[in-house]
Amino acid sequence: MLDRFVAYNARSSGNDIAFSSLSQDRSYALLEATISRLARALEGLRGLDLKRVAVHCSDVWRHWALTLALGRLGLASASLSNGEVSDEELAALRPDLIVTDNTGVLPPVEGRLILAEEWFERILFGVEEDDCSNYYPPVSVEKSAPCRIALATGTGRDMQLLELTFGEVERQLHRFMYHDMVEFFSRNSQNKDCLLSKPQLLCSIGPQSLSGFLMVGAALSGGSTLRSSDSRSIGGEVMRSSSSLMIVMTPVHLEQLLRILPPGMQPMGHVYLSVVGGKLTEIILEQTRMRFTPYVQVIYGTDETGPVASIRAEQRQSEDNVGPLLPWAEVEVVDDEGRNLLPNEIGEIRIRGGVTNGYLENGSTVAQRFRGGWFYPGDRGFLSPEGMLHLRGRVDTLVNAGGAKFDLEVMENILRSEPRITDVGVFTMEDKQGVERFYAAIVSHETFDDEALSTRLRRRYAALPPVIMIWVQEIPRTLEGHVDRTNLRVTLRNYIRYELKIE
Repeated sequence: MLDRFVAYNARSSGNDIAFSSLSQDRSYALLEATISRLARALEGLRGLDLKRVAVHCSDVWRHWALTLALGRLGLASASLSNGEVSDEELAALRPDLIVTDNTGVLPPVEGRLILAEEWFERILFGVEEDDCSNYYPPVSVEKSAPCRIALATGTGRDMQLLELTFGEVERQLHRFMYHDMVEFFSRNSQNKDCLLSKPQLLCSIGPQSLSGFLMVGAALSGGSTLRSSDSRSIGGEVMRSSSSLMIVMTPVHLEQLLRILPPGMQPMGHVYLSVVGGKLTEIILEQTRMRFTPYVQVIYGTDETGPVASIRAEQRQSEDNVGPLLPWAEVEVVDDEGRNLLPNEIGEIRIRGGVTNGYLENGSTVAQRFRGGWFYPGDRGFLSPEGMLHLRGRVDTLVNAGGAKFDLEVMENILRSEPRITDVGVFTMEDKQGVERFYAAIVSHETFDDEALSTRLRRRYAALPPVIMIWVQEIPRTLEGHVDRTNLRVTLRNYIRYELKIE
């Protein structure tokens, strides 16, 4: 379905720029001509009964052109991570065929279609001269047919498989376009210095996640320009822009960007930042508004639900406020027995009216996350009397030890209050006696007063057992920016056992 939006844009405004990078601009007409050439060259795949075709291509332009060409052929697509693809990712996705340009690292698997540079040069020779008469017509497909496959990892420890039909993709694209349109035009009405023009998009979330696919897809459907860059050039990509630029980033990516911005940089009035996939602290928000852009919004949602709530950062009254619910989202806060709680009472959040009604091929996890028509993302929080949604951590970060409850995210925030700690991840492991022990993986290159930190922790949790600090190079995180506690347990288990002598 997404490819049909692109074809319409090519016919109606073909000279508009679809993809822009530091090295080259490419129009919608060229994008559609490239999609048509690739679809014509790959149309033999339609006769192979392929349920899932994965794309592995480090070049952003080619990755999206191949993905859209598969959609033109009525085939369900998925995107693999750039660079090295893990065995776990392939085992969860199980594609029938991998279309690759062979520039990354893939585990040895069958079912590869390697498209070498010579193949692209031959297929796309003279593509710039193609006009509408050369466009490949879309294959007729039912809206209930599978369109997009993706892995979700942000709400649990294991990778889960999501599938959207052609009709569901179309519906989600409309939702993303609605939200972006309302936010952008509302901001422009306040920003007297910014000319009203079609915004461009720079998204730091890759297409291997469903949210990343839909965000970019909504931009292409609406005829916007997609700005592409990697982590090393994103700063230059932002600063060279003079048009209205909508940027989507996780808090982790935002912190990385702030570190590479030139000293003394002034905020840019043409940049509109959306922060997704994690908590935006007041410290990072203040730095962002002083050095990057005054226009910041926070969006709450998951791959399974799409965007659920959003708020302009200057309107929130606390860090945990993620705003009013979006029109299509229904949210309840319930206790352990599933009973609705009153406003301001903290409980487990559940959501209805999202992207999907379940995972594929994992009955136990479906039962845990999808119950009675509701999706349980594993977040705790409350709804205010005014209808504002507030987040108060994760259900799985609430640890019961010795009859007392401790929130691992609250502990992390206390540890981060030490300015010489750049990142931290708190996790627990049982010893041989079944006692829950607490560990804090610390990223720091300076000395600090760990006794003072322990005092701060016990000021919050008087019954907290000793916390053992371990210095590490980096904190592993999920795609959505949460601390990957399972990864920490696995990677540090031997160190704890053999170096710290804790059995």
